[in-house]
Amino acid sequence: MANYRTVYDETTRTWHGPTVKHLFNPEASMGQIMLEVLSRSPDRVMQQDMDTGRSLTYAEFRTRLIRFAQNLTAAGLRPGEVVVLANANSENLAPLACALLTIGVPFNPLAPAFNEDDMENMLRTTKPKLVFADADNYEVVRKALERAVPRGDTLPPIYVFECTRDDVKHAEDFMKETGSEETFVAPYLGDSKKTLAAILCSSGTSGAHKGVQVTHAACMHMTIWTRFNATPEVHFNFSALYWTTGFGSMLTPFCSGAVRLITRKPFNEEQFLEAVEKYHAKGIFLPTAYANAMMAHPRMKTADLSSIKFLALGGSHVPEELRDRIDALLAPTGGRSVNAYGSSENGSCAMDIIRRKPGAIGPLMPNAMVRIVDDDGNRLGVGEQGELLTKAIVDFGGYYGNEEASRSAIDSDGFFRTGDIGYIDEEGFLYLIDRKKDIFKYRNYHVSPSDLEAIIMRIDGVQEVCVAGILDTKDATDVPAAVIVKRPDSRLDASQVRSIVDGQVSDFKRLRGGVYFVAELPKTQTGKVIRRKVIEMITRMNQLPDKC
Repeated sequence: MANYRTVYDETTRTWHGPTVKHLFNPEASMGQIMLEVLSRSPDRVMQQDMDTGRSLTYAEFRTRLIRFAQNLTAAGLRPGEVVVLANANSENLAPLACALLTIGVPFNPLAPAFNEDDMENMLRTTKPKLVFADADNYEVVRKALERAVPRGDTLPPIYVFECTRDDVKHAEDFMKETGSEETFVAPYLGDSKKTLAAILCSSGTSGAHKGVQVTHAACMHMTIWTRFNATPEVHFNFSALYWTTGFGSMLTPFCSGAVRLITRKPFNEEQFLEAVEKYHAKGIFLPTAYANAMMAHPRMKTADLSSIKFLALGGSHVPEELRDRIDALLAPTGGRSVNAYGSSENGSCAMDIIRRKPGAIGPLMPNAMVRIVDDDGNRLGVGEQGELLTKAIVDFGGYYGNEEASRSAIDSDGFFRTGDIGYIDEEGFLYLIDRKKDIFKYRNYHVSPSDLEAIIMRIDGVQEVCVAGILDTKDATDVPAAVIVKRPDSRLDASQVRSIVDGQVSDFKRLRGGVYFVAELPKTQTGKVIRRKVIEMITRMNQLPDKC
């Protein structure tokens, strides 16, 4: 990528990343490509399981993929029907997901830690034919499914991975031998630009998760900048398939030859160090908050980090000071941090994999296009700040079952409205200044203020409320905080609010930023709350005893 650079077209006021063509046939389906790659190097390792120590070779991965494909088809699953995967990473999850891609069954990966409300929303949206869960979230998934399916309709079956209970269906039942594995041929599914591969979750200003439609062509584009390495490299992140980073890390080994290192466990410092010191991970992705936690770990100064060549950061603002500390640790053995920016809708947009420039995200990624516009939609030029509009070589597929949101998300030229404020300098480096959207992220989870505000407004004694993300400098992540105007004579206190809210939401939505009470909220002339000023109020009030 040394010769890659961003090009600015002054006539159209559009920035372009380098043009790159895929090495594989762009009209093929992902299943055709994956099975071809798996057949070429049967003894090479595709996946390493940190929790069990077991690995899967290309041949073993291929056999499991085919068995899932054949048994699911025999069970009546048909192309176009949706399957939900509410799973953490496990040994057989990737073979299942790749089998679904192969037979043309789009899947919707959900965060395994979703609560019933979040699960129900996506289950109601996608109306799956089958649902896969884990042993530790089975009851949540079952209850959410019962709420999502209209009364009188048949519930789709739930299959559970790695479960010893005898009262549930087991996902491994779809791995039984068929006797015809060697004769299986991946079907051609049609136009890869129109064939749906997956439905990834994203959050919108309405507060509900939306399903981003990802085509087979878009899946292929996720791997376009990777090249096969004769010597296998180990790549690691904690992301489940729910994250775009987790979904992408399942696909890229087919083009890079990397070993995908997995764990079922959520982020923890000791597991990160094991991935580096025991398994010699070379490429790693961490959300900013996780990277900040790692740098605070006492073992980081003495750990053997020599295997790390790229520690990619993203998901939220990456402080320069954090990158300085990471680079100081990695530089002696040839490693460095990498800043990245992208979206579920259009994939990777910018990355400084070649050269770091203070304050910048980096130059545009291959086949990415960016425009900067003002509030009236007028295109801006070099160095001018405005909203980022992005477009990939593969069109954004829209939101599943939500035509209105799909239409409003793109402009007349097919550019996606990111809601982020930034600019591009004379060298073609992208800078992010602020988020136009009210949505913020806690440890890489999207949090919608309106979602939390709706819950708080139902609490007796609340007259008005504004929820905002405030920066927790210790953990380098935004945390939800609530500012409330109480009704006259209300005796509501902060601990009551937190107890009620935290008992109804997923863990990442809890009010870790505190609860504050004010006489009135700052508003525009039209009566809209000004969240930026609310955050300023919180900063000034941060030591008040009403906060909990």
